[in-house]
Amino acid sequence: MRLEHWDDLKFVLAMKRHGTMSAAARHLETNVATVSRRIDRMSHELGLPLFEKRGPSFVPTHAANRLAAVAEELDHRLRTEVANLKAGDDQARIAIEISAPPAVHSHFVLPRTGEFSNYLPQVMLSLTDKVFAQGLGEADIQVRIGRPEGGRLKARKFRDYSLRVYHGRDHVLDGEWIGLSQRYPDSNVLRQIYPEAAEIPRYRVEEMPMALEMARTTGLPCVLPDFMVLPEHGLVLADLPENELQGELWITYHETRHGDSILRAVVDWFCGNTGGDAMRIASE
Repeated sequence: MRLEHWDDLKFVLAMKRHGTMSAAARHLETNVATVSRRIDRMSHELGLPLFEKRGPSFVPTHAANRLAAVAEELDHRLRTEVANLKAGDDQARIAIEISAPPAVHSHFVLPRTGEFSNYLPQVMLSLTDKVFAQGLGEADIQVRIGRPEGGRLKARKFRDYSLRVYHGRDHVLDGEWIGLSQRYPDSNVLRQIYPEAAEIPRYRVEEMPMALEMARTTGLPCVLPDFMVLPEHGLVLADLPENELQGELWITYHETRHGDSILRAVVDWFCGNTGGDAMRIASE
């Protein structure tokens, strides 16, 4: 591979992250023909296939995964250097993207955005919903359910939580319930706590914040994380034995970002530690 074509790596990384040429092209602000040409050129120079077409998506080969890992490390190192260069300039804007489940954004981030603007006025915060922990993707920081296993990540435990069944104050359990979208592997998790519930829910919704609003509107039971439910919501715990499934929320970022003072300050803010104490980082 010739050195002048090293930037083809960003096309490999975009294809791995987004899965289709059209999605990769949108992210890179180019067109599908350019993505295809750059991938084909790198594949030809290597003498190895980089992606296999499976239905509408492209699956990376072993060679593509190795090259994407190089590109991802370079990407995060560049983000760190740019952020550190801008840190001393009060007029500079530093973009930080946080991906997290919608319930985390709605409960822990959105109510505190005014506070965040005062604490880190340089940072332009971008919030992306991601329920499944498939990796950081384009995000600088990911809040995920469960501690990550493997990978080049730094991880900090954010908090413990419990999933419990809640319903309207006047509702009597009659088997009907609210479930999550079936694209989630735990869409029927309520039936682990409430086995007498009907096999099929009365309603399905896309995210936990929608489940909360549906429960408030209908009174029907649904599973919610304990941190979301407030007294003013008018919900009560269902009278069920062992009405609790425990979980953990972890904050992760790529290990090459450990020297990024701005990113670490965002993590400290997220955890409510804005006093400048050193982070307690658990290396994966």
